[in-house]
Amino acid sequence: MSRKGFFGSLFDFSFSSFVFPKIISFLYAVIVILMSLGAVALIIAGFAGGRHVQEQLGDLPGWSLVIIVPIAYILYLIVLRIWFEIAIVLFRIYENTDRIAGSGGGA
Repeated sequence: MSRKGFFGSLFDFSFSSFVFPKIISFLYAVIVILMSLGAVALIIAGFAGGRHVQEQLGDLPGWSLVIIVPIAYILYLIVLRIWFEIAIVLFRIYENTDRIAGSGGGA
């Protein structure tokens, strides 16, 4: 299996080189930043306690977002990290299997 750069993998029509493992760190960072900004915005909205927030929460007070949002943020972050780790593990399984098959190794 040849090591290709990002653009080499992007235009590899045989799909022997993958793009996702090369961009996963960047993608994870972008999603964490966006989730963090969203969480901060929701906490600020909870403190502001406007009419729209009250309509969405029903009987809960706006300040309850200060408790709910960080818990949901951590849970979503854990789930996101697990999914990305599963994806990377699958790519590494493929790479190791390909290397073993290419070297004629095995049991």
